Amino acid sequence: MITYFKNVASEMKKVTWLSFDQTVKETVAVLAMSIMFGLLIGAFDWVLKQGVNFLLAH
Repeated sequence: MITYFKNVASEMKKVTWLSFDQTVKETVAVLAMSIMFGLLIGAFDWVLKQGVNFLLAH
């Protein structure tokens, strides 16, 4: 078990971490895309719902 954690610590030292500014930019991009896709899927769902309701009403 000790060997495992030593190996984990060794590997973590090799990781290249993003800068704070890059992390913020990446996070904003992910949030913006998530919101856009959510709105797109919501709009598509609404259009389909209206179409089904129209077909069932007539």
